[in-house]
Formats: sequence, structure tokens, C-alpha cells
Amino acid sequence: MPQRTLRIDHPIDAVWERLQLLETWEGIGGMDELHDPTHGPDGALRGFRYALHTPLGTIHDSADVTSQNPVMHVRTASKGVAVTIDLELSAGAVGQTIADFRIDAHATSFLASPLAATLRHTLESGIVRESDRMVERLEATDVGE
Repeated sequence: MPQRTLRIDHPIDAVWERLQLLETWEGIGGMDELHDPTHGPDGALRGFRYALHTPLGTIHDSADVTSQNPVMHVRTASKGVAVTIDLELSAGAVGQTIADFRIDAHATSFLASPLAATLRHTLESGIVRESDRMVERLEATDVGE
């Protein structure tokens, strides 16, 4: 599973709040055009709809989110391939947050195994880009303001 430790220049409570916003997730794991968020009674993000643009066309699907501060799991399952994004937050130095960021893909059906392997390779080679994008979104001063 591709993974990376992130350092975010905001306190853990602010980072957690930003993880509840769709703007934070736009483009992560290839998900674009995010819309229709659902939130739990506690305000935590529970899911959203997205578009995934592929060479064979655009896939419209949904992501399920499970979280309990300080851990968040995002899972999508389209066309036999599941993508998971996991974030586990911990307090860093004063005013900083450390996040363990993991992203992975696996087949949910035998026929999708080659596609899942290709996607996993793409995620492995793009983990720096994906995690840098996540840090950029979590440190943005205009997100949700």
C-alpha cells in the first residue's frame, strides 16, 4: 500500500475540520467533480459523489467515508476496483499535525485484477503528488472560509 507521512502546518483540530470539506478531496485519487456530500449528526463527512475520467470514458460513482477523529477512511468501488484512502492524524510540534497518508487499489472481482494492478502502480508512482496535494489543501487558508 503506497503510504507517506505528512507534516501539516495547522493544529489537528483545524486539519480535522478541513477533512470534512469536499474541496479538500477534489482531485485526490483521481476523483473530480465532487458533489452531494453527506454528513453525520456530528458534522463528519460520510460520503459524496464524484466523477472519474478514464481513457474509456467518465465513471460517475460515490465514495463512502468512515471516520472517528483522528482517523478517516475513504472508499470507492467502481467497475470491480476499490480504492481506499486512509488518514491517521496525530499532534506534531506546536501548531502542526502529522498525518499517515495511505492510498491503495485492489480488485473486487477476478476480471478487474489487471486494472487494479495498473491503478495501484499509478498510485504508487503518484504518492508524492497525491500527498503533496493533500497537504496543500489542508494548509490552504481559503478552504471553507
